[in-house]
Amino acid sequence: MTTDAAPARPVGAPDRFAADERWGARAALLLRPFADVRSGPAPAERARIAEALGSGDPVADAVLESISRGDTTMARVRAALDAAVSGEAAPAGEPDEVTVFVRAVTELPDWLDPELADRGARVCLRAGLTGQDVLGDLALLGGYRPAATTEVLASTGRLTGEGTAKRVAETMAWWHAVAAPDGWRPGSPGWETTVHVRLMHARVNRAMLDKGWDVAAKGQPINQADMAATNGLFSATFLLGTLVLGIPHTPSDARAVMHLWRWMGWVMGVDEDFLHDTPRRALRDMYHFLRTSPPPDQNSVILGRALLDSYGHTGFPHLPTLRRRLDVARHRATATYLNGPAGMRELGQRPAVPWYPALLIPANLAAHGAALVSPKARNALERRGYRRIRRQITRYSRGAVSPLA
Repeated sequence: MTTDAAPARPVGAPDRFAADERWGARAALLLRPFADVRSGPAPAERARIAEALGSGDPVADAVLESISRGDTTMARVRAALDAAVSGEAAPAGEPDEVTVFVRAVTELPDWLDPELADRGARVCLRAGLTGQDVLGDLALLGGYRPAATTEVLASTGRLTGEGTAKRVAETMAWWHAVAAPDGWRPGSPGWETTVHVRLMHARVNRAMLDKGWDVAAKGQPINQADMAATNGLFSATFLLGTLVLGIPHTPSDARAVMHLWRWMGWVMGVDEDFLHDTPRRALRDMYHFLRTSPPPDQNSVILGRALLDSYGHTGFPHLPTLRRRLDVARHRATATYLNGPAGMRELGQRPAVPWYPALLIPANLAAHGAALVSPKARNALERRGYRRIRRQITRYSRGAVSPLA
């Protein structure tokens, strides 16, 4: 009798890498028809992911190290960023580490097409609240299934308990600010928040390592593989999720969204090798990330429950009790449709009948089908999306978070 041999582990891969090959293959199965894959990941691709798990953000890390040495301060770093954005001379005496970081986030790369990025932002806004449902019920909730980032996320305490809605609304406000007109450009609120998050990630990474994080078992706390996967959730997964909820995207619109998030990933410090122009190529990476991710853990269950429960506290102005119950029910229905019944069970949740997608998909097909042929309909959906997401940020956080744009 013969058996298929398990793929060889790359040299130096942390223990979390492909900790359960069968689970990884099963979890990634739904992505396979949409990704540019036939099998895999191949040995070279496995080695690439294993290396990324051990890599952080050396450019941002160097800035924090410079601050810890007393060579600069965070206020001076911000002043250098402001000077670069306004075209003024850089403050004198700043260390090279700050200069390198400032250039990395303010200088537009040769490949960046501003008009294409603007178009991508409009496509994001056009998806409206359906796009926000995808980001919450697929990108975030589904992202809890692999125990890749769950320990780091749970350790902050900000995505569990009563603070969940506020923290998620902050991410919603950042996403909305990026998608707002000119929101991706250096100096805008979307760009400023992205730079802030990059430095915050470096600080969290440093703190976790100082507390004795087991790199050999788990890789870097915040690493290139997980950063790239997160950027993929905002771009390729966003496009796929909105598509299966009835929002068709032309190839040029899809490429525009990918272009926007290629730039935002660049600003966030994601390795350029993981930043792509087409959703199928990005979904190939997402497929490989899932294939090599660890299976759900107890933190997955805790984070998933906290997110779904948070919808029951939305600050609706009228009939709040009824509307909160309805909101929780529709998110559970949408999450089951997007993640599958098995995905919900892995998060400790009972699968729900996908009644809400059954109502939403025809409505989206009608509205967004019209937008494919009518500039007037496109503009109307973009304006509506901008307004509704602003309102949702405030309602969901019960006034604790305000829109940034």
